[in-house]
Amino acid sequence: MIPFVEANQSKSSTLREVRATRFAVAAFIVGAILALFFAGGRYLPLGGTDSLGSMAGWIAGGLSGVAFAGAYLLSGGGSSQPSLAWRHEVPLAKRIIDLIALTLATAMFNYLVVMAVAAVFQMGFRGLEVDPIGGAVLVGFAAASLAYVASLAGAQVSGSSIASLAISVLFTGTIASMVGSSDESWWQLHFSQLGNTSGVTGYRFNLALIITGFVITVLAGYVGQAFASGLRHRGEEPGRRPRVLAGLFVAIGLCMAMVGFVPDAVSFVIHVGSASGMVVLFGIFAFYALRYIPDLPKDLIAFTTVVVIGIIVSVLLWVPIGYYNLTGMELIAAGLLFAWLLVFVRSAEAYGAGPARAPVADPSQANLVQPPRI
Repeated sequence: MIPFVEANQSKSSTLREVRATRFAVAAFIVGAILALFFAGGRYLPLGGTDSLGSMAGWIAGGLSGVAFAGAYLLSGGGSSQPSLAWRHEVPLAKRIIDLIALTLATAMFNYLVVMAVAAVFQMGFRGLEVDPIGGAVLVGFAAASLAYVASLAGAQVSGSSIASLAISVLFTGTIASMVGSSDESWWQLHFSQLGNTSGVTGYRFNLALIITGFVITVLAGYVGQAFASGLRHRGEEPGRRPRVLAGLFVAIGLCMAMVGFVPDAVSFVIHVGSASGMVVLFGIFAFYALRYIPDLPKDLIAFTTVVVIGIIVSVLLWVPIGYYNLTGMELIAAGLLFAWLLVFVRSAEAYGAGPARAPVADPSQANLVQPPRI
């Protein structure tokens, strides 16, 4: 039985690599052709508004999203893996929304990565302009590299990979908005000021919030299923507990998406209410998980407690102590929340795998009475 399982795993790994290579080759060809078309025979700088890097970001980001979606669908949305067979039971509409959210998150993250790399190289190669042929090769290479990685990611979606994607999109989107903001004093107000900025900067920040929020709603199903599986492994009927935790996670994600949909300048009440709702829902989620999920790792319980206390302290340092402004509080609280998110999801996956059991060296001897040791 074990050699058969290992053979299937090896075959699946080989198939994933073959698909990823094919997506990479196709992305190189399509990316190079599109770069030649959009360049129109011009020599372009590496970074900037109208540059090779900007073009490469759009093309490579889009093609990597296509590669991710293709690999995800070809692998059955991850449901071909035994641990993710539950995905078959998810309504079709929800699966489509999940795919769109993950695809957009992958595309946006890769777009921002390419833009950042191009900007760094532009600072190193000052005054350099790339010819159309060379530019097409560079764009094709970027598209191929990211399509290869995205294809592998799409074929092996897990709760921890989704959590990492959510954090990466929000972090890179925020950094890109901070660097590109025309308002140099935005940090004297709050992070939401980035979303009030007109132009690309505001769109990047708000879109990062929206996409991250929807990715968290995707993650909710993985978290709920991990706890349901873990409870069964421990001989308990899951009941409504996994559904409650998943529902709270969905609500947190929707609140984050609403923060991006409704910037501070559009509606202060809705924007701040949604942002505050995320923190309140996190507190409820943490309390419910620690109170009603048995056998959670003590380290996770301690870390969750530290994060909750850290958020309370960060708020107190803002009001009434006045150590820093609202931006400082948001930075500390967000850092704690997303550090907790990554640790929590990985712990939930381990919890869902079931309690560890001592291995038996010889299965044929498992039921034999062992003589007492002297």
